Amino acid sequence: MEGTNQYKWQPLEIEEEGEALFRPSSNEKDKLFGVPRKVWFGLLSAFLIAISFYSIPTAAHSSNPTVSSSNPTVPLDIEMLANALLPGVNSISDLNPTTSQYRALEWLAYNDTRGLTIEDDSTQLLERFSLVTLFYALGGEDWKLDDDWEDDCWEVWSGLWLNGSSSHCDWRPVYCGEDGLVTVFKFNAGWLSGELPPEIGNFRNARAMQFGLNGLSGSIPTEIGYLQQLHELDLSENSFSGTIPSEIGNLQQLESLGLDANYLSGTIPSEIGNLQQLARLYLLNNKFSGTIPSEIGNPQQLTLVNLSKNSFSGTIPSEIGYLQQLNSLDLAKNDFSGTIPSEIGNLQQLIELELYNNNFSGSIPSEIGNLQQLTFLDVRGNIFSGTIPSEIQNMYQLNEFLT
Repeated sequence: MEGTNQYKWQPLEIEEEGEALFRPSSNEKDKLFGVPRKVWFGLLSAFLIAISFYSIPTAAHSSNPTVSSSNPTVPLDIEMLANALLPGVNSISDLNPTTSQYRALEWLAYNDTRGLTIEDDSTQLLERFSLVTLFYALGGEDWKLDDDWEDDCWEVWSGLWLNGSSSHCDWRPVYCGEDGLVTVFKFNAGWLSGELPPEIGNFRNARAMQFGLNGLSGSIPTEIGYLQQLHELDLSENSFSGTIPSEIGNLQQLESLGLDANYLSGTIPSEIGNLQQLARLYLLNNKFSGTIPSEIGNPQQLTLVNLSKNSFSGTIPSEIGYLQQLNSLDLAKNDFSGTIPSEIGNLQQLIELELYNNNFSGSIPSEIGNLQQLTFLDVRGNIFSGTIPSEIQNMYQLNEFLT
């Protein structure tokens, strides 16, 4: 060691020409090359410890940033995960460690042993990350079994979601297609709380999302518009607030939209008219206002429209007459005004018509007699004038008429 002569080396006399030998001094017994054996043992131990330290993969030292199926114990590099899975994130240090996204990245990097790689399994890895984000964002640690849930897997699903060796296709109540990509969420009547994270938009193959009857809050993420294969979206009976994002109009395969029993406000976006396959629209029991957009007449596959118990105003647009497949129209308990459009008579498949507790005026149009499938009609609580049209006698199926 520099600055000491504790371990002193002495050259020997040359025994043969051209050969220099070294031998410890005679007073240094039990030494190897002049260094006490204890020192050698200490140096050797330190060397072995250093070797073992650098051979343990960490987020900072791993030479292999991905998990291979042949060596599932090698963790994914958390920095590379952040760059690959979170657009706009340049470094893991940009994230708050308390966020669900950060916690999901940590889980993937240090707990997941499934063996997915960024290079070969990017879509499944993205969905796996998004599911873990969903778990942390929606209070996954507190998910419990409800007696009404029929799926036996609910009894153990919380544990499955934290099992790094299991496929996320086994994380009930999530279901996948044959390609291993998520297609169905069945979280209805669960114990979910919190806000839907933007990662909900990463499930591009999803066909159904059922999140009704939970404790979800916050706004509906605009990323919902990426789910262009979605056929059913049920967010009913939660505590969502804010407006319906215009991106809802991107869901052109959507057949059922359930947003009822929340705290949503604002108007119905005109983009609702893009949903050409929409059959059922539930917006009742919210805080919506404004008028019904004329584009409501575009989704001509509609069989049910329920806008009751809101603060909608204005008149019923004449385009409502295009909905000739409609079976049920409920506009009750709003602030609608004006007259009932004569185009209401085009809805010849209509079975239920509820207009009560509004400010409709004028006379009931004679075209209402065309609704020969109608069984229930309620127009109470309005300011109609004139007489009931005689054509109502043509409604042979009418069982109840409330005025």
